Amino acid sequence: MKKIYLFLGIILVLGACSKDDIKTYGGDNYLQFMKVVTDSSVCSFLAYPNDNELEFPVEVEVIGLPSEGEREYKISVDQEKSTATIANYRLPEKFTMKPGKVRDTCQITFIKTAEISTVALRLFLKLEPTADFELGQTECRSAIIYVSNVVAKPNWWTDNVTRSYLGAYSDKKYRLFIQETGKADIDSDNIEELRYYTIIFKHYLQKKKDANEMVREDDGTEMTVALVVG
Repeated sequence: MKKIYLFLGIILVLGACSKDDIKTYGGDNYLQFMKVVTDSSVCSFLAYPNDNELEFPVEVEVIGLPSEGEREYKISVDQEKSTATIANYRLPEKFTMKPGKVRDTCQITFIKTAEISTVALRLFLKLEPTADFELGQTECRSAIIYVSNVVAKPNWWTDNVTRSYLGAYSDKKYRLFIQETGKADIDSDNIEELRYYTIIFKHYLQKKKDANEMVREDDGTEMTVALVVG
């Protein structure tokens, strides 16, 4: 089983929830996801064609103080808001925040099924209060993950990504992008991440072109990216 690792620094800076409205009165500790619920994530098997299971990281943070002992927290699935079923994932009953820590990365296991090879499925996660934690910001109490083994334009491929980085979207380009970078999910607001992976893909296209194996779109035109590297 392979693990997919996200860029923690990216999420901390750009995807983190605001803590301005939460106070630690009386030593209370609040728990929340590191990303707002509208900032969904994608778990794709396309980059791992030989794997039947993938571990996907989900990050949480404590708004409060670290503890000298372990603290338990719980994540559950909102079945009414999910299209993924228990056949598509495994979720531990509880998780543990280690002593002295205020952030944790839990792993959700996704299972490749025939269904996710035809359509992307949505897993809607929600935090539950425990004896150790109350719930944090409303917009950070839930998290959405789309899992699939199909090619479809992701939400992060915005007009800005088209205009300044990867160029016009096509299923073929996205499939090759995942193949060459191992990335199906990118923070479109993070310029450094976008530039880094676009350059990797740009170099791949140039290498193929130099070898007289130009990569072409389905209409026969050359596959290119918009990013100009000086």
